[in-house]
Amino acid sequence: MPERISYKIKKLEDQHLLKEIFQRYINNECTQAEIEFLLGHFKTDSSEGALREIIAEKLNEYPIEGIAQVPVKKQSFDKLFNSILAKINDENAGGENDVIEPAPDRSSAYKLLATVIILLIVFQGFYIYLKPVNKANNTVAKIKDFKSTIMPGGNKAILTLQDGSKIVLNDAKDGTLAQQGNAKIVKLATGQLVYDKTGSVPAKVLYNTMTTPRGGQYKLTLPDGTEVWLNAASSITYPTAFVGNERNVSITGEVYFEVAKDKSKPFHVKSASQTIEVLGTHFNVMAYGDEDVVKTTLLEGSVRITENNEIQVLKPGEQAVVDKNGSLKISAADVDGALAWKNGYFKFSRVNIKYIMRQLARWYDVDVVYEGSVPHDEFVGKIGRGENIEDILHIMELDGVHFKIEDKKIIVLP
Repeated sequence: MPERISYKIKKLEDQHLLKEIFQRYINNECTQAEIEFLLGHFKTDSSEGALREIIAEKLNEYPIEGIAQVPVKKQSFDKLFNSILAKINDENAGGENDVIEPAPDRSSAYKLLATVIILLIVFQGFYIYLKPVNKANNTVAKIKDFKSTIMPGGNKAILTLQDGSKIVLNDAKDGTLAQQGNAKIVKLATGQLVYDKTGSVPAKVLYNTMTTPRGGQYKLTLPDGTEVWLNAASSITYPTAFVGNERNVSITGEVYFEVAKDKSKPFHVKSASQTIEVLGTHFNVMAYGDEDVVKTTLLEGSVRITENNEIQVLKPGEQAVVDKNGSLKISAADVDGALAWKNGYFKFSRVNIKYIMRQLARWYDVDVVYEGSVPHDEFVGKIGRGENIEDILHIMELDGVHFKIEDKKIIVLP
């Protein structure tokens, strides 16, 4: 006889029980009765807040398989939310029974629970998970059937040597590309660029610059072993050998560092207005000229930031934000959001359309123009950087923002 577990539909006194059952559901270990128990709680106000909290906690860790995360407005789902709740009530319309019998169709219950989770997240303002858009059945026409040559970015960069000569790294063959001072510049089979020391420290320090175009990203290992990831439209200038008592580099755009430890040689990162000093740590710097702020996010270790003679020390999990006026503020960081680009996706957390379009413009190498008034809605969501840009725009159109594509230009319509 199959196992049967009974649960009372009543005010949930022990949130740990709900958390335990939800974890079992995530692990695909729930019995049919336990799934019905979760479904039943969606029609009770007493447990809704607790379940939302658990869902929010588990969401990034356990995404629902086959469902993409996309940026949309939560307000547009209020009606759908209510209709799904009504459907749940219909499913549970068997009466006021205290004991829940096993569900006859686990796959149906799974789909319903997944849908409700989606809507609760939307309703609470967390990330939203939507099934991929079925273009054949959708009525939104502007982007739906458009086939463009706009492609997601990839590993692209240009290396400029001390003498001004340039190497297009995405076109260069694997192996030694050049000799700079005491180091060979080597492109690995993975596409990564490394510096292989071949002799004593040179008398003259030579500088190289790696630049990623729009639609490009690249990984570099500096001569000291520090690993560097460049986002699109970014650059780093560095010596081919670190001599003296300091290691100094300068950047533009967005760069993630995993600095090799060397207590005798502090590592300095300089952007347009600030200097970051570290001994060995992991951190991300976003310093695009077209953004309103410069953000430095610390993952581990410790960094000291100097901005207009003001000095602040960051702890792991903190972010320093410098605005156009040079004001520096420290706050708790959304580390997942700060590293989303490095980990292969976009993450939007209560941002406006212009912020989203700037990120898309850099990664897809497109120009963006606005016709008429600019929508002021805020968006939340997460989506992979490998998605077709038409699919991203198409889903955003479902929330009342419209687009038109002309060659490599995206026009945002009112």
